[in-house]
Amino acid sequence: MNDKDLESLLLSSGLVRQEEITKALEEAKKLKRSLENVIVDMHILSRPVLYETLAKHLGFAYKSLEAVLGDETLIKMIPEGLARQTQSVPVKIERNTLHVAMVDPSDLFSVDQIQMHTGQPIEVFLSSPQEIEEAQHRIYVEKKMGKPIMMEGQGMAASAPQEPASFDKTGMREGTSIIRLVDLIIAQAVHDRASDIHIEPEQELTRIRFRIDGMLHEIPSPPKEWEPAIVSRVKVLAAMDIAESRVPQDGHFQAKVDDKIIDFRVSTIPTIYGENLVMRLLDSASIRIGLERLGFATYEEMKRYESLICRPYGIILSTGPTGSGKTTTLYSALTKINTIDKHIVTIEDPVEYRLGLVRQIQVNSKAGITFANGLRAILRQDPDVIMVGEIRDLETAVIAIQAALTGHLVFSTLHTNDAPSTVTRLVNMGVEPFLISASLIGVMAQRLVRQICEHCKETYEPSKALIKKWGLGGRDTVVLYRGRGCDNCKGTGYRGRIGIFELMAIDDELREMIIQGASTVALKRKAKEKGMRLLGQDGLFKALAGITSIEEVSRVCEEGLETKTGESVEEQSDSAQLADYQKKINGRPDKE
Repeated sequence: MNDKDLESLLLSSGLVRQEEITKALEEAKKLKRSLENVIVDMHILSRPVLYETLAKHLGFAYKSLEAVLGDETLIKMIPEGLARQTQSVPVKIERNTLHVAMVDPSDLFSVDQIQMHTGQPIEVFLSSPQEIEEAQHRIYVEKKMGKPIMMEGQGMAASAPQEPASFDKTGMREGTSIIRLVDLIIAQAVHDRASDIHIEPEQELTRIRFRIDGMLHEIPSPPKEWEPAIVSRVKVLAAMDIAESRVPQDGHFQAKVDDKIIDFRVSTIPTIYGENLVMRLLDSASIRIGLERLGFATYEEMKRYESLICRPYGIILSTGPTGSGKTTTLYSALTKINTIDKHIVTIEDPVEYRLGLVRQIQVNSKAGITFANGLRAILRQDPDVIMVGEIRDLETAVIAIQAALTGHLVFSTLHTNDAPSTVTRLVNMGVEPFLISASLIGVMAQRLVRQICEHCKETYEPSKALIKKWGLGGRDTVVLYRGRGCDNCKGTGYRGRIGIFELMAIDDELREMIIQGASTVALKRKAKEKGMRLLGQDGLFKALAGITSIEEVSRVCEEGLETKTGESVEEQSDSAQLADYQKKINGRPDKE
């Protein structure tokens, strides 16, 4: 169903308002994504509600595939090639009828293919493309892999049980076994939603770890003697020098995994036990760009940030450690203001995701394109909005400030622990306080916390010690949430991440304090008086709403969670806002 037909269906069904569908269409156009996915990502409708509506309209039943694991009989009836070709998944056999879930059950040609191959009656159901893809991975890929890496490893070892690995001149193992193994590692990482793959040499083993939702998880290791061939294979893919292992190298390549093009940034460094290799995975199709999807606790807080990014000039900074989601925030802001009447130019290192209508420049120090030099060149390109990937030195900071003072809106990032300490960081770089005061219009500090898995979420009553520690007194009962651990979250209790934020808008009073050299503590105190929610308070709000856990908030911002003795939950976060936020996250918001 095309976007226009879907729009008409949802409006006629009364499930969405016109302004919601209009906003979703704008986002779909900007991000070049289907309206279906955008509606789900923006929490306008949950996936089951959306596809039940679609199924009813098309004359089919909707089938959720969360619990579908598949067995050998079903896999033999519909092999992987046929399933992917027809975008289908075998669900079960009931009364001699094969139940099959499909992306398009009205595709008679695909239905006939399945029926001819299986030779028995089938009943088709509608399911979402995402559910079909995830179920295909569970049924075909994971079962084939068994334990993700070692099943392949055992097969390889069986072909030459007592012989050491042999290598050709390129360092590759003879045959295609190592190629297959690297392909399996990459495929497993993509399906596990990993952001990085670490291949780490140790004295007696080669450790492989995936970074999933910000945490490293180890997977079964291949034999140590295969390590040079694995590293060489990745270096070949990334067009790196396989003969050089004594100096750090960088490279990149693309791979197609389940019809998705994934960019890989590869980095190697020499260690005492061999080359340590890290691959960063960049999937532009899955990035959740959009202010609504960042995780602002309240609508008012999102509008405060939106009002800052719609200013005609000034500097807006996103701060936090590496991996805290700053780039996604900047892209979301640019996407919001990206219109045909604005000329937006960015300089990044690296350019992680492509944005339509935006001129993006890659830093290349060998060619003389640094942040400072690139920023000077951008100013001669008649820009309206400039994004600088990171302010790393005084030269870049001064040029960015001059750009803001001459009528440009500038976005950038900085490494600080919270929003108020940004001023101190710039002063320590050598920027004059009066220049900071004149140009800075807003700072947003942020962290990423893991979300509790929806499939195994449970409530519990915290101990009195925990209530006292977190200042959660002031009401009869306090209910917190945690994940038990299940197959969907691989036993961690968490699946996905969401941002917690600390937004400091610079007004005249704060400008005066900056000029007078006020301390970080004084700036924080004044910003709190003006309504700034601290990182810890925002994290606590999301923990009470059941989005994350207290332990996760503590992990990323322990310092920001100090509370006054006896301060109640209601004093820290308004109960009505909390209820609204729970509705927003757990289902579709109320229409009124």
